[in-house]
Amino acid sequence: MIRIAQALRRRREEMSLTVRALASRSGVSSSMISDVERAAKSPTISTLAALSEALEMPLSALVESREPARLRVVKAAERQWLVESGTGAKRDRFVPTVAGSEVEFLRYVVPPRTLSGPFPAHAPGTIEHVYLVAGAVRVTLGNDIADLQAGDSCSCYADLPHGFDNRDGKTPAELIIVVEPPRASMSDRARRLERGQ
Repeated sequence: MIRIAQALRRRREEMSLTVRALASRSGVSSSMISDVERAAKSPTISTLAALSEALEMPLSALVESREPARLRVVKAAERQWLVESGTGAKRDRFVPTVAGSEVEFLRYVVPPRTLSGPFPAHAPGTIEHVYLVAGAVRVTLGNDIADLQAGDSCSCYADLPHGFDNRDGKTPAELIIVVEPPRASMSDRARRLERGQ
């Protein structure tokens, strides 16, 4: 039960969600989430399923007790695409990551004739690495523009509004994106992990 509590709290913090925000997303009460995270109550499978869906992680990451601490695997059948209602863009976050990782790793597909974004600026010092797997896309960062073809990549400080423009495309643009948080945050989190917080 402690492992489940730690995994839920870690994932909620990775997503920058409050207990109340997670309750709203999952339909599980704030008091139940708090009890589960403190290992004060043992959740039902249906509660864990609601929480894992809201936290964009496979249920197996919470209920399998033999998962090695140094290696995390997510099977293809467990992947959960999130579809953005306004654009139809699809997001597949490669989670769960190993404990202590602060890097966000995802696959993102922008449909043809679609502008995805602009997304709000990340915290200063945040870096995004983008690799275009298929199609063509225009990456915008503030007033800067980069046109990418399949096989191209770019890196940028993502502390300005940014987006992916596939309005001229006839095929989906499939991107792999790695988001690095600011180094100060990584150091602070690493210190907290060392202290067991």
